[in-house]
Amino acid sequence: MLPLRPLFLLLAWLLLNLLQAALTPLDPDETYYWMYAGQLDWGYFDHPPAVALLIALGRDWLPGSLGLRLGHVLCSSGLLVAMYFLLNRPAGRWLVLATSLLLAQPMLQVYGFIATPDGPLLLATALYLLAYRRFLRQPTVAVGCVWGLTMALLLYSKYHGVVLIFFSVLPQLAYLLRQPGAWVAAGSGLLLFLPHLYWQYSNDYPSFRYHLSGRDDPYQLKYTLQYLGNQLLIFSPFLLYYYVRTFTHDRAHDRFERACRWLVAGVLLFFLYTTTKGGTEAQWTALLSIPLVYLTYRALRRYPAWAPGLRRMAYLTIGLLLVARLLLLLPREWLPFEKPFDHAPWVRQLAERVGDRPVMIENSYRLASLYSFYSGGQPAWTFTDVEYRPSQYDLWQQDTIWQGQSVYVLGQVNWTAAGSSPFRTQKRDMRLKRVENFQVPKGTELAVTSPLPERASPGKDIPLRLEATAPRNLYLRGPLPLDLYAILQYPDGRQAFWRLQPLEDSLLSAGTAEVYRGKLHLPEDLSPGVVELSFGLGYRGMPPLRGQSSTYPLRISGE
Repeated sequence: MLPLRPLFLLLAWLLLNLLQAALTPLDPDETYYWMYAGQLDWGYFDHPPAVALLIALGRDWLPGSLGLRLGHVLCSSGLLVAMYFLLNRPAGRWLVLATSLLLAQPMLQVYGFIATPDGPLLLATALYLLAYRRFLRQPTVAVGCVWGLTMALLLYSKYHGVVLIFFSVLPQLAYLLRQPGAWVAAGSGLLLFLPHLYWQYSNDYPSFRYHLSGRDDPYQLKYTLQYLGNQLLIFSPFLLYYYVRTFTHDRAHDRFERACRWLVAGVLLFFLYTTTKGGTEAQWTALLSIPLVYLTYRALRRYPAWAPGLRRMAYLTIGLLLVARLLLLLPREWLPFEKPFDHAPWVRQLAERVGDRPVMIENSYRLASLYSFYSGGQPAWTFTDVEYRPSQYDLWQQDTIWQGQSVYVLGQVNWTAAGSSPFRTQKRDMRLKRVENFQVPKGTELAVTSPLPERASPGKDIPLRLEATAPRNLYLRGPLPLDLYAILQYPDGRQAFWRLQPLEDSLLSAGTAEVYRGKLHLPEDLSPGVVELSFGLGYRGMPPLRGQSSTYPLRISGE
């Protein structure tokens, strides 16, 4: 059991986060994960299942945002307990110093109450380092099993756990390969992670396809500068001096400290490298708060003269973080600026306009989940076209129940549908239109049945025959017609799409049938290069939906 003083600090932290969780508006991603929690599974399109499981702990029996965030608040309290033991149970003035150093970590404050995969990842990181340190001191099979369990916890929290495991074992690799317990740890961790891998296999590896492809943008210096600036913010610029001194004036005194140093340097350099492929997100390195606190605290124990200065900088950081947290708690009427994440007002306005009819939202899983949450569970969904990324909604099939129903469609601001009216969410202008007999083309597959050339020139025609396999009858000429599109995707992410001549039939019957026979005319302004050709149905006035056909390689000549 924890001593009285650490127990008091833990209770104060728990109460603060419960209050913050209950009164702070939700980030859109939190409501997206709330949708996860309504359908627990071994995996989801974007992330492993830990975030959904934590949200499910309070989802159905506690009201509002407190119920959504309860599991993550408890997770944050567990993190403090794990850090207490990782720092070797500090007492007296060292407990005060360790607590101030911990609470000065912006990411630990943020994920003290916000429900995202980074919350369980931070706890799993602390537990992993505890188990790893124990194994380095006592490399037995039994300890290896515990270490393997924490590996699985990391991977069930977020895929970034792979990077953490790699860089933490790398400096000890030769030693670990000689330890039977290390092989047991790797094997047991993999065995525990098999249910998620089977889920990936059963769903055609959606997470791996998404995270491992599509990020190859041309290099821009702003990506690197943004990454470096984010690191200063998420680890507190006021503490940077002491981090640098830890790495330059101190040294690793055992295998575990050496592993932590490699971990910090390796993860920072790895994500610095990823800026050559595109932008990064600040929280990707948040897990380094754990080894960074450990290394800095150990250096302070060896150089106690650093303590007064670091304590002042930590108190300054904590003060600023508490002010920011207070601003999130205040009513919107008290603030001289727009309240962050204040989505309840626009949801209420939209609910009043649509009544109990479902809302189909173009290209925004965030808006769909926000509407479902703040409207008290009113039906909403999102459909994804080629100008937006896929999400868990693309894997779920519940939207098929709205086939043929009366719905409202909330499209992007450039939607040109007649009879649509403007609607504004918190920060986005959109178009709203009531649609009778709404058609759901999800699951329809388009396939080319005529030979395609390997090379073609802009402005030329290609003979084309297309076959469609539809899971249900689709009325192509309803109140919101469905059109057929050709899509060209360039390796650098550029794309072009255009509508094929109008389909003759007004009904696409369930089953397989030919839907197009004619010419595919390539636009005059196509850039030369190797592209991927595909096809899709799209709602009138919107881009084509994604993922409705295989891709076919085609070289656009420069002639």
